[in-house]
Amino acid sequence: MKLRAERNELNEAVAWATRTVSSRVNLPALAGLHLEADEGRLTCRATDLEVSAEVSIPVQVEAAGSALILGKLLSQLVPKLPDAPVELEATAERVSIRCGRASFDVRAMPADDFPTLPEAAEDAPRGAIKAEAFGKLVTQVARAASSEDSRPVLTGVYLVAKEGALTAVATDSYRLAVRTIGWDQAVDGASLVPARALQEAAKAATEAGGAVTLVLEAGQVSFVYGDRRLTTRLIEGQFPDYSRLLPDAFETSVVVDRAALADVLQRVSVVSIGQANTPVKCTVSEGALELAAGNQEVGAATEALPAEVTGEGLEIAFNPTFFLSGLDAVGGEQVRIELRDGLKPAVLKPHPTADEDAEPDDFTYLLMPMRIN
Repeated sequence: MKLRAERNELNEAVAWATRTVSSRVNLPALAGLHLEADEGRLTCRATDLEVSAEVSIPVQVEAAGSALILGKLLSQLVPKLPDAPVELEATAERVSIRCGRASFDVRAMPADDFPTLPEAAEDAPRGAIKAEAFGKLVTQVARAASSEDSRPVLTGVYLVAKEGALTAVATDSYRLAVRTIGWDQAVDGASLVPARALQEAAKAATEAGGAVTLVLEAGQVSFVYGDRRLTTRLIEGQFPDYSRLLPDAFETSVVVDRAALADVLQRVSVVSIGQANTPVKCTVSEGALELAAGNQEVGAATEALPAEVTGEGLEIAFNPTFFLSGLDAVGGEQVRIELRDGLKPAVLKPHPTADEDAEPDDFTYLLMPMRIN
C-alpha cells in the first residue's frame, strides 16, 4: 500500500475512528487501526467487537492495499505531524510515514487478524434526522440509563420509530427519561442500543452536522454521516413497558426557574457531602418551593425560592444527583414539576415562557421519590 493524504483530513479520520479502538489485551488486533487504500480513497476502521467505526477520505493512491497499525500510536502521531501532505507506505511488516522533514518507520500488525466489520444490508430500513436534534435527544435521555451490568437491558436506550416520529427511552429503575422528535425521512422499527454507543453516535453527529442516517436492522444499528459510519450491536432482552410507568394525571404542579432551582439544590446538598443517598426534601406551599437537606454529622440547610404552585401543598424527597441531572436535561428557563403525592413518582417537563416561540420539547423526566423519616 502506498498513498499520499492531506494531513488535516488524515488527522480527523484517525481521531474519529480510534475512539472505538479496543484495549482488550487478549485480542491484539483490536488495538489496531485498519487502513485500506483503493480507488482514490483511504478507509480507516476500528472496533471493540461491540461498536465499530469506519471513515473514508480522498487520497492519492499509488498502490492499493491494506495495513494494520497500533491505533494509540497513530492517534498520537498524526496530530503532531507538520502541516504538509502525508506519504504513507506499508508492507506486511513495516509502515513508513513521511511528512515534511519528519520520517517514521513503525511496525505493522498482521492485517489479516483484523475482524471483518458488519455491513448494513442494502434493503435495511433507513431514516434520516437532523444531527443537532439527534444529539440533543440522546443527551437528554441517555443519562437515565443504568451503569450496572446486572440488568443489561437497562444499560441501553430504547429507540422506537413509528408513525413518523422517533422516541428514545432510558431508565435505571430510579428515573426514566423519554423524548420524541420528528424525522426528516421516517422509518419504522425498534432497537435497544447500548447507551455508550449511542452517546458516541450523538457526539459524532454533532461534530459532523447536517443529517444522520439511522439504519435499523435485527441485531445491529448503524449511524451514517456522509463518509463516516458507526455500527453497534444491540442489547438482547425485553425493555420495560415504559408507557405504564408514566402517570396519566397529577394533583399538584410547580413551575419554577430552572437555573435558580438547580443552584439551590446544589447549595443545600453540600451538607450531605460524603453521605451516599442522602435525600433532599422538597416542601411545596403556596407560592414557594423549599429545599432542605442535612445529616447528624455535618448539619442542615434549607432554602426557598418563589414558585407558581397549582394544587395542594405537599412534601417529597429526591436523590439530589438524579434531581439535578433531570433539571439539566430539561433545559430552558423554566421547569414544571408534576406531583401526585409524596410517595409517587414526580415528572419534570420543560415549561415554555411567554416569549418562547418554539414548540416546547416533548421531553419527560420521571423521578422516583425517596422515603424520609
